[in-house]
Amino acid sequence: MLITFSCRKESNTDQLNTQLSNTESIMLKASATAKTNDDLLKLQVSASGQFTAPGVMMEDSLYHMNDSIFNSHYLTYCQQMKEGDNMMGNNMMGGNNMHGSSMMGTHTYMGDTALINQNYRMMNSIRINHALHHPIK
Repeated sequence: MLITFSCRKESNTDQLNTQLSNTESIMLKASATAKTNDDLLKLQVSASGQFTAPGVMMEDSLYHMNDSIFNSHYLTYCQQMKEGDNMMGNNMMGGNNMHGSSMMGTHTYMGDTALINQNYRMMNSIRINHALHHPIK
């Protein structure tokens, strides 16, 4: 029985690592695409907020879509990290590990939270600046 439990726990860990990796790649792709769309939008809107190109609304829609994809997968990643912490029993030895400075700052489960938190901060700065060059009807 002990061997079966041990194998099952490893299987859950491997499955969680795969889920984290998949979610991370989706987030990285969505953030890169959102940044590209936002940069293209900057070029297609004048300083006064007027359209300078016919594709400006499409770029804005693509930006918002990828921003939403990033945000929903970031929350999924946080949930998966929490499940990983629970799987590891929230052990006392791992409680002092600091992986990041945002929502995932105190997780003990091994995941690349530094990269994810950096992308989260980048997306927040893009969101703040996006309003400055948002098209005005």
